[in-house]
Amino acid sequence: MQRWFLLIIVILMMLVAVFKMRYQAAAPVPTMEGMVEMRDGVQLFTRVWLPKGSSEDSRRFPVVMTRGYRAGDYSDAETFTSHGYAYVGQATRGHAPSEGELNRFFDDAADGYDTLTWISNKSWSDGNIAMYGRSYWGATQWLVAPTQHPNLKAIIPQGINADLWQCVYRCNGALSLAMTASSRAYENANQARRYGWKNLYNFLPLIDLDLEVSKTRNRLWRDYVSHSTYDDFWKEISLRGKYHKVKIPVFMMSGWYDYYAGAVFDNYEALRDSGNVSDIRIAINPSDHLNRVVGDRDFGPDASKIDIMLAIEWLDHVIKKIDNGMESEPPIRIFTMGINEWRFVDEWPLPNTDFTPFYFSSPDGSRFGTLGTSLPENEPATTYLYNPDDPVPTLGGNHSFLGKDHPELISVGAVDQRPNESRKDVLVFTSAPLENDLEVTGPIEIILFAASSAKDTDFTAKLIDVYPDGTAYNLTEGIIRARFRKSIWQAPILLTPGQISRYTLKLQPTSNVFLRGHRIRVHITSSNFPLWDRNPNTGNEQGMDDKMAVAEQTIHHSKAYPSHIILPLIFR
Repeated sequence: MQRWFLLIIVILMMLVAVFKMRYQAAAPVPTMEGMVEMRDGVQLFTRVWLPKGSSEDSRRFPVVMTRGYRAGDYSDAETFTSHGYAYVGQATRGHAPSEGELNRFFDDAADGYDTLTWISNKSWSDGNIAMYGRSYWGATQWLVAPTQHPNLKAIIPQGINADLWQCVYRCNGALSLAMTASSRAYENANQARRYGWKNLYNFLPLIDLDLEVSKTRNRLWRDYVSHSTYDDFWKEISLRGKYHKVKIPVFMMSGWYDYYAGAVFDNYEALRDSGNVSDIRIAINPSDHLNRVVGDRDFGPDASKIDIMLAIEWLDHVIKKIDNGMESEPPIRIFTMGINEWRFVDEWPLPNTDFTPFYFSSPDGSRFGTLGTSLPENEPATTYLYNPDDPVPTLGGNHSFLGKDHPELISVGAVDQRPNESRKDVLVFTSAPLENDLEVTGPIEIILFAASSAKDTDFTAKLIDVYPDGTAYNLTEGIIRARFRKSIWQAPILLTPGQISRYTLKLQPTSNVFLRGHRIRVHITSSNFPLWDRNPNTGNEQGMDDKMAVAEQTIHHSKAYPSHIILPLIFR
């Protein structure tokens, strides 16, 4: 038996080696690679790929540059070069083999500018440079765009927010726990596995999670935990107040189940309002952070999008000036779930949007209520206890957590939400079965009138499509940390326990047709864990608590305090 086991291991190792050899043989070889010096003397590792048959001095090409953890992507290099673009990949500071301290975002504007200058002076560059990439590779584009380098002609950021405070490592005041901890709070995943993922997420105080798991301090983790308000740290690396400095075409891509669908439209509106960008495009489908169509809901055979081919088609238009029909194409392409169709639109929100309030009602004050367009009568409020030591678990959702080895704790996409409805701290408001199809496309807000026994707490919400068989698929979600109920941009204000406050929960936008016979549902509660950190209900400085308290939450849904969700209805 042992000999057979060893033979199988050897065969598997041989197959892996053959696969690697074939992949390496097929992968395009960089035309050149080496260090590029920045203005302060730091050297950054950079690779260059030129179209096949080209040498360094044979022809000049438009260039696509990408900057991130690694110096380019071999598959992207092959695709771009096969379409007549030179491709340049650079590893940013602190990412081997580049030099410099890992100080993500803060050096990327200057380093990006210097690299653009280096490219523009090369014999193989025709002086027209675009940037491409997702996540951190998208952030490096947003950071350099306002510097107005004369050779940067377009950017294509995917799956990222130009505002790094509003929703990336933090979201409307809360810490994006799973995403931030899984990439910043320890040195390698083996440490986290040994410690235990559930133990890791539950550890308090959050600020010391890095020391607990890996016995070393992680500066990025401590930065993201300790900078818990919109301070100078975030102001320096966010585009808020700087959108008017972006004066080049922008093509943004994301997914309804990524963390950044809302950011895409916020960024779009800010660029549009500046009046300085001639071509702003958007493409969104029901994908996650890696552009994968995910979850348990069937979106049909056409739900995917090939980001790189959309980018090339657009670059051919804005960089090469090829007449390929893009000029007459509406700037926004979105996938509408439910009917599972792509559509092109000229504006956002859609010009025929009817923003309609659907009110929460529960005449007996129970946690199961109704949802409808009529104002509720004078009815009692609904109360529940939020215990941060027993938070509502994350079930799917719209986020950028990429971990795969503990899906029982957090996953992404559309997932049946009924398991959470048995909890006493989840309020469930449901419409009657729809008599006709009803389209909801656009931004979504919940206006909540609520009181808490705590000085600070959280309120979270989900919009759900309920099928005739009872399956309840989440569409979108949101959170507000109570101390930021006035504004996430201003100094936090603690609650007066027992006092009714008005909250605006901004959910991620969506596009979905609730089909005839389906029902619209909203969940209201105070946690979504470990997607977001638990509010300990103490009102103390965020991330520093090692103790928690139970809060009594009171949700009002009466004529005087009509809590409701505002749905962007589309009538075609």
